[in-house]
Amino acid sequence: MRKPWPLMFEAAKQGNLLFLKTIWQTYPDMMFEVDEDHCSIFHVAVTYRHYIIFSFINKKGPLQKDLIVQKTDKEGNNILHLAAKLPPEDSSITKSGGPADQMKVELLWFKEVKRILHPVDAEAPNKKGKTARALFTEEHKDLRDKAEKWTKEIANAGIVAATLIATVAFTAALTVPGGTEEDTGTPHFVQRASFIIFAISDAAALLFSSLSIVRFISAFSSQYEEADFDSDLSPVLNGLESLFLSVVFMMVGFCANMFIVFKDGMLWIPILITAMTAFASIIIYKIYKTASAECALLTSEIRATEIVTSCLFK
Repeated sequence: MRKPWPLMFEAAKQGNLLFLKTIWQTYPDMMFEVDEDHCSIFHVAVTYRHYIIFSFINKKGPLQKDLIVQKTDKEGNNILHLAAKLPPEDSSITKSGGPADQMKVELLWFKEVKRILHPVDAEAPNKKGKTARALFTEEHKDLRDKAEKWTKEIANAGIVAATLIATVAFTAALTVPGGTEEDTGTPHFVQRASFIIFAISDAAALLFSSLSIVRFISAFSSQYEEADFDSDLSPVLNGLESLFLSVVFMMVGFCANMFIVFKDGMLWIPILITAMTAFASIIIYKIYKTASAECALLTSEIRATEIVTSCLFK
């Protein structure tokens, strides 16, 4: 244990902050050790995306932090170059969310690491003459293409579902439940609360499904540059949100229609249908939350990244 630096770097790869703090409390100078590639613990934390270790080291004094940050590996890569590379396969960040989620996390991590560097160091090339930004674009080209394809596939499926709901809502609006007066054309149950709820819900379902279609279509107009994945308000998220609301209003309108159909006795039937619809709405809501988390780049990993980095660099 007189030279525990191999164990330290293994602990940094595994994200074991407790082990590192135990060593550093006794041997503070071990924080400045480097491995065979001339990478410090700080560099390993950036490479493996261990935010807790990164934040712990960053809270050290500016002199200690600068001594670590200015180090480069054998290839001349500084910590921003390491942040620009894809994380190793055994890193936990590669398992979170879909391709678009991963792209957002990578952009957020690269941006925040860049903020702790001097502008000159941030634009410094490595031994191959590549800046960190150029390396990021090169490393993430395949991931960006996968994210674009993934997003468009979800948008295409959303358009089909929203179009179906819009068609059903439009057809229901033309078919007045209960019929109309022959002379005036006024619906028979226009004064009933169930009819009013049906009319409002059907109109809302039609409007939100139409809005969902427009939002999903806008996903195809994006160029899907790197900066586009850094946006919190994605067209897919907005489209899923509108699609979920249109489904809810369609189900509310259906329940209201059942109360009109079974107006004369047998109220237990529409009540049972309403209870079943409420149960189905809860399930749909859970599915929506899961899908929106994947498509909106709002997975738990992203939230953890934003919380840590916002506190870290505020």
